[in-house]
Amino acid sequence: MQGKSPVRAIAVVSLIAAVTAILSWIPTWSAEFALGTIYVFVVTSFAASGVFLLWDRSTGRTGWAMIVAAFCYEASWWWTWPPEWEIGPAPLISFLFGYWWFAVGGLALLRYPEPVLSRRYERAYFVYFAIWIVGVKLFIAAVSEPEWAGWNPHAWWLTIVPNRSLFETASAVFKIGIIVLALVLVVLLLLKIRRSRGLERADSLPVTAAGIAIGFLGSFYIAAQLFHLPPPVTDALRTITALTALIAPIAFLISLTQRRLARSSVADLVVRLADCTSLKDVQTALREVLGDPTMVLAVQASPSHYVTCEGYPLTGGELARWRVPMPSGNGRTVAVLLVDHALRRRSDLVRSAAVAGGLVLENGLLRDDLAAQLAQVQASRRRIAEAGLAERRRIERNLHDGAQQLLLRVMSSLSLARHRAQRGRDPSAAIETAGNDLDEALAELRNLARGIHPAVLGEMGLQPALEGVADRMSIPVTLDVTADRLPDPIEETLYFVICEALTNVIRHAEAGHAEVRVTLRDDTVVARVTDDGRGGAGFDGGSGLAGLRDRVETLRGDMTIATGGNGTTVTVVIPCE
Repeated sequence: MQGKSPVRAIAVVSLIAAVTAILSWIPTWSAEFALGTIYVFVVTSFAASGVFLLWDRSTGRTGWAMIVAAFCYEASWWWTWPPEWEIGPAPLISFLFGYWWFAVGGLALLRYPEPVLSRRYERAYFVYFAIWIVGVKLFIAAVSEPEWAGWNPHAWWLTIVPNRSLFETASAVFKIGIIVLALVLVVLLLLKIRRSRGLERADSLPVTAAGIAIGFLGSFYIAAQLFHLPPPVTDALRTITALTALIAPIAFLISLTQRRLARSSVADLVVRLADCTSLKDVQTALREVLGDPTMVLAVQASPSHYVTCEGYPLTGGELARWRVPMPSGNGRTVAVLLVDHALRRRSDLVRSAAVAGGLVLENGLLRDDLAAQLAQVQASRRRIAEAGLAERRRIERNLHDGAQQLLLRVMSSLSLARHRAQRGRDPSAAIETAGNDLDEALAELRNLARGIHPAVLGEMGLQPALEGVADRMSIPVTLDVTADRLPDPIEETLYFVICEALTNVIRHAEAGHAEVRVTLRDDTVVARVTDDGRGGAGFDGGSGLAGLRDRVETLRGDMTIATGGNGTTVTVVIPCE
């Protein structure tokens, strides 16, 4: 249902709903005027909110669910009619479809603002709900007479094998089942709020609160009927439940109003973006307006390659997000937003924010900041390349000065043994010398390999590897590693950073004690190396820590040094997502 304004359709549907509700309450207006007024308001507001929801195309058929719930709610009250009104199929319709207002209304509450139910267990819940309402109600009608359910004996009914005892048992079981289903709906709504975030949570929170209230109070009312509480209590709960039903359409109207008001935040975004001085500032502003703390602002590093605004390559999870172009004034894409797919329901707001951000980026901010980011990335890559070259030269030098010389001695000893054997002399001494040299060469190669990637690190993890390092230190080192196994690149990086930091402590800090802590919190690993030395550590002057910082940054981490006269703390923070 589309159009420039839903006002006319809402007025027509509301009028029809109000008139039918007023007419169906005619027999009881004099006795139940207050309750009748609430009843008319509920039916009318359900129908009106359904039409209003149909105008919001992102909510799918949720509006039709509310309109159907309005009719079912109206039919559920026909039991208040006097016997002379209870003729034809009206009592049977009320009996079979009365509880559907709760089921269909609950369906609308649970799936809003999504157009469909996104979870399999949610769909299964409503299938069971429908089966319970239809199946058990049909069974009750088949084993009863209409007067047993409080209707006119001459009303249409589905009686097949009337059995009063079976009827009462089935009715009690049905009410217990409805109570359980109502409480399960409350649980499902709470789970939905728990997994939602940002704008999605803001949209669904009023509706969820309404559903929880209706579920609880409806359960109390049915329980009062089940346990035959005194009429004043049952009547009070009936009135309260009717008033609570009004919350659902009001909640939908609040949520829809919030959605429309959120669009005005784009104007505030333009003002805020004007004060941004970096791409990261722009990303932060867009994240707050869109309510997506994981949104990524990606810029073009080459014609077919995008990077984050910090200069990092995009991960597979980021590339799988909804890609929204940020156009310039002439329509050229200057950057893209990688947004949570849940925000597709707010595509108008997202695209408006993307346009506002694109205009700001076009005005030189993108060019200047991207140039600085690329320069930083190039310098980092240069340092990584230089560190790799230096490492290869170190390995070559160690092989030449260590294992290679020992292997040459092994060859010499074996040649001497062969020469002695050919002349009939005992070669055992030369062979023994060659064996000793070979053992020494193997030990040398193991030590070299341990410097590249310690075997214990790959086999047992970070803590055992660091324990071996700490045992070889000339000063006491306290270890506190509470993080379990981490991805291999992160474990290797942390190992080498900690080893380099401890080496600097021994060589330069003149410290008497060092402490290493590695913890994992909220999918982020934090490593700290602290000493009580004289301080002065830094990333400049050819420090090995500078190359390791580049390695940390390639993992989207951060490395800092806090130093002074009372010691130095090297901190590394790396996300593990």
